[in-house]
Amino acid sequence: MSNPINVRLPKEIAYNLDELAKEYGLNRSEVIRQALTFYLHILKNVGSLVRPTIFKVVPSQVMLMKRGDVTLMKLPTGLILSLSYTSSGGIGPKPMDRIKVDGFTLGRFMTRVALMDTISISSWPKVIVATLSVEMSPTGIEILEGIKSEIKKIGLDPDQSISINTEENISTDQTGLGVTVVGLVHEDELRIGRTQPNDSLVLIGEPKVGKEVIQAEKEGKIANLNDLIKLIQLEFIHDIVPVDTQGIAFEARMIVHMVGRQVKFYNNIKIDLEKPAGPATAILVSMDEAQIDKLSWIIRKPITIIGKVL
Repeated sequence: MSNPINVRLPKEIAYNLDELAKEYGLNRSEVIRQALTFYLHILKNVGSLVRPTIFKVVPSQVMLMKRGDVTLMKLPTGLILSLSYTSSGGIGPKPMDRIKVDGFTLGRFMTRVALMDTISISSWPKVIVATLSVEMSPTGIEILEGIKSEIKKIGLDPDQSISINTEENISTDQTGLGVTVVGLVHEDELRIGRTQPNDSLVLIGEPKVGKEVIQAEKEGKIANLNDLIKLIQLEFIHDIVPVDTQGIAFEARMIVHMVGRQVKFYNNIKIDLEKPAGPATAILVSMDEAQIDKLSWIIRKPITIIGKVL
């Protein structure tokens, strides 16, 4: 026994329905019945044709990998979720902070680090998570304003992109801050492992840490988000790594080891390759050395060739 169902169809579909019914000597109801039977079979047995694959992902299908302070989660759809993270302690406006700096500046620089780690692999930031070991008012508000100022530089809406948590139960005398950036990139666009044999390893900006950072920024000696966004648009730039507390030499070895090569550091380099670069004050890239003059024209920051990929 069948149940009658009334269905309203657009004129174009109704016209095609009548044409098929006429061609095969069937009535409308029979064509609709066969069409629905076929469709329901597909929906039941091959659901991925009508549902996005991402909704069918199971944990065993997710591949994990890391590069420095970035964790990548590759989904079977080809989409990659990136997590970049950084933290600081003893830096800020609190009485027991070892390095005194206002909350705005702290939030700005710490956010810059995580954003640079994300953008350097061509992943685009979507969510910024700030975990503060201080109260929201007044310290947290100052830090939050610094976070907002940095993400606005890449066009993110602070009201939509920032999640923040503070310590409201216990009074604190020292500042602690963690920043995590969640980004998205398709595997075809991921900028990792592009370094080529005979590439030059080039440093943009100077490694600075602690109290050196603010003055170096005023003097135009450190790299920033604007420099990084220019770099990711240059075809002759291969891999890009913001330098952190591990130092330049460590990051250089990581770049070349990821492509199964070795690095040769040049002698008489005036920069200390083991010195930490604090909040990503320097960026290391692999590139064609023939394009150095072009790079110097585009990026108006100190540029140093530190070695070569063997």
